[in-house]
Order: sequence, then structure tokens, then C-alpha cells
Amino acid sequence: MATDPRIPVRNEIDKVLDKFSTYETTTLSSLDNVEAKLKELLELVENAMPMDDDSSNLDEALDSEESEAPLLSSEQVSNIMATLAEVKSVSSSVSAKHRELHSFVSKIGKCIDKNFETSYDFMTHQTAFLRDETRPRLYEIICNHLCREGLQSTADQLMEDSNMNINSEFMTKFRDVNAIVVALRNGDLQPAMKWALEHSEKLKEKTSSLEFKLHRLAFISLVAGGAQNVTAAIEYARDHFTPFIPNHQSAIQHVMGSLVFMRTGLQGTPYSGLLQTSQWDDLIRTFTKDACTIMGLSMQCPLAVCISAGCTALPVLLNINQALTGSQVHNMWSAKEELPIEIALGKNNYYHSIFSCPIMRQQSTESNPPMRLICGHVISKDALTKLTNANNKRSQSPPRVKCPYCPVEQTPQEPQQIIF
Repeated sequence: MATDPRIPVRNEIDKVLDKFSTYETTTLSSLDNVEAKLKELLELVENAMPMDDDSSNLDEALDSEESEAPLLSSEQVSNIMATLAEVKSVSSSVSAKHRELHSFVSKIGKCIDKNFETSYDFMTHQTAFLRDETRPRLYEIICNHLCREGLQSTADQLMEDSNMNINSEFMTKFRDVNAIVVALRNGDLQPAMKWALEHSEKLKEKTSSLEFKLHRLAFISLVAGGAQNVTAAIEYARDHFTPFIPNHQSAIQHVMGSLVFMRTGLQGTPYSGLLQTSQWDDLIRTFTKDACTIMGLSMQCPLAVCISAGCTALPVLLNINQALTGSQVHNMWSAKEELPIEIALGKNNYYHSIFSCPIMRQQSTESNPPMRLICGHVISKDALTKLTNANNKRSQSPPRVKCPYCPVEQTPQEPQQIIF
């Protein structure tokens, strides 16, 4: 079993942190000790220095030529020399330990280079996005991502620099959607309500709850305004909640109950959850999802999905490459369009069912769909064709196909195609 490459790096980091902690403790202790001795030394010199009224500080006293007797005794001079020697020793020790820290820090970089792959050329197409027919598609995907993130000016600049034109209607739609999202984040419901009214029929076809959530938040805003909004809140509920009663009756009943606490406020009541910001976050997600659906786009950005899937698969692919590099089957992974093993990307990246034929060990395609035998076992169409051809060579009339997993036989016409 392969060792997690993060473990040795983490061990080196822990060593450095321990060294820093020890260095800080010992250095501060040594410097505090030296500082205390230097203060004592300075006090000794100041006390021993004869100062007259014209000498305001130590420097002036030292420069004075009127001193007759020695300022310090030989014992005091010896103590000063010993203190200065100790200062020099501590300074050298601190510098040496500091240099030692650099060596431990550099070991982290070496450990990273040793345990992590630094080149990913083995798993990339060298010319995948350099061809004239693929480069515009790459720019379009990047612009799509920038538009989804609300970075219209950056997308416009990229299109200008790359001499690329993207459907102006597409850009306009995303510009409008991003403007509505910004308004919702600022607590403004009007742009979203106007958009929902314009697309009301399509929202009803998709049984969307967007319109109801918009009116519910508008009602909650009135309730949160206090007792002066009681009449306005009741009238708003009568005008806007009636069409949603068949599908949202319980939610309407719950939100109407908040009217009881309008005079005292909703904080600390069973309806305090209506004031949480998560209500707005849920509305923004619902609006974004419905807007992308109506525009015929996925809610998730394709570029973000690809990067996320690639980052998830990368560690597994690196381990495979390391295992194959030093073996006799290093040329097995020669096709860049396929992976040597199946890689689990998580449930969030499963968008449709996949069938792998247990006979041919290949994934099904439109030209090679899964076929259900009368016994219930499923194989691919190519596998069924090969079994049929093998039986035909034995001159069996009429041709019969035996299930590879059980004794049941059937004619080649009896298996049925499965559509996921």
C-alpha cells in the first residue's frame, strides 16, 4: 500500500515548528539575560562617572578631560569585559541557530520535491489546445466561466484580444442574470420578480418554486418591519399567496403564523428562522438554477467541473504512472484519450448511468449499447454479436445464444436494448 506523500512533508514541517519554538524560547531567555546585565553595567558606569552640573549625560562626561582619578576599579573593568564577552558569545550563538533554521526550512522543499510529482506532461495533450480548430473553443469555455462569475469586463477583454465573437444574446442573458443575483444579495427583490414574471410560463412548466420564494421573502420583509406593516402584510398575502396554495399550503400557513408576533418582533419566537440569511442564499440558488435551466445551460460551470474532476483524479493518476514507470508494462498507458482504470470522482460528478460490459470490459456507447438477455443478465451489443457469430460457426440452426453466466439460451433477436 502506497504511503501518503503528505506524511513525510508534515513530519518535516513539525520538525521546523519544534525548532522555531525551541529557538524562540532559548533566544528570548538569553537575550533577556544579556539585556539585564547590560542595564546593570550601564548603571555601574553612570554611578562611577563623576558628573558636574554642566555634564547632562554619560557621553559628555566621558568626553570631559577634567577627570583626575580612575573612573572604575580593576574588578569593575574585569566585569565589564566579561559581560561584553558574554554578549558576543550570545550573539554568535543566536546567529548560528538562526542559520541552522534555514537548513531545516530548506529540507521541506526537498521533501516536497521528493514526494510530489512536479511534472504532469505525461498525462496532457501537448497540442490539444494549440490547434487552430481547438483554441477558439478553449477561449469560449473561459469566457463562459467569466460570464457566469459576473466578470463581464474581463470576458469582453479576452474576446477582444483573441479576436473571438460569442453570441451576443448569450452574453446579454448572463449579464442580466448576474445583475439580478447582485440585487438579491443586496436585498432587492424587484429585478428577480420582474424576471420571474417574464418567464412565468416556463417556470410553471418546470414546477419551479422561485415565484413563491420571492413573494414569501417580500412578505417576511413586511413582517420584519414591525406592527405598522400589519395591514400591508395581510393585503400582500391575499394578493400573491393564493395561486401557490395547492403546492405550498403548509409553507404559507407557517409564514402566516408570524403575523401574531409582528408587534413584539420575531426574534426569540418559533418564526425567528424566517429572518436568517439562509433564506436569501436559498433564493439565489433557486434563481440561478432556474435561470440556467431556461437558458439551456447547466447550473455548474463546465470549466469548474472539469478542474474539480481533474484535481480529484490527479492523485490516482500519479500513483498509476509511478507504478507503471518502473515496470515491464510501462507502455500500457499509451492512449491519451482513455484511462487505464476507472476513477471514482464522487457522486456530485455522476451525471448519467454508465454500463461496462463484463465480457468485453468496455463501456457502452451509442453504437454499442447494453443488451438485456431473457434471463436478466446484461452484456454489450458487441459481446452479443460475437457470441452469435461463434454459434453460427458451429452451424447451429436456428442460431441460439447461450448466456455467458447461466444456462439459458435465446435467439439473437430476443435480447432487448437497455436505455438508461
